Amino acid sequence: MAHELPSIDQLRDAAAAQGIHPSDDDLEAVQGFLRVLVPAFAELEQLVPLDMRPAAMFLPTEAP
Repeated sequence: MAHELPSIDQLRDAAAAQGIHPSDDDLEAVQGFLRVLVPAFAELEQLVPLDMRPAAMFLPTEAP
């Protein structure tokens, strides 16, 4: 499945909104990073049930 990634212009606008002004090379590197991460996160979403809570959400009830 193809995942739509933000364009260089969209990344530039998002960065500028945070007061950051990266070069085109930097933005292309971010796109490359997202090309790896976005499909991996999509796969995780398929593997983990939506109602599953992260382990950090559970507090121990008794001391060991």
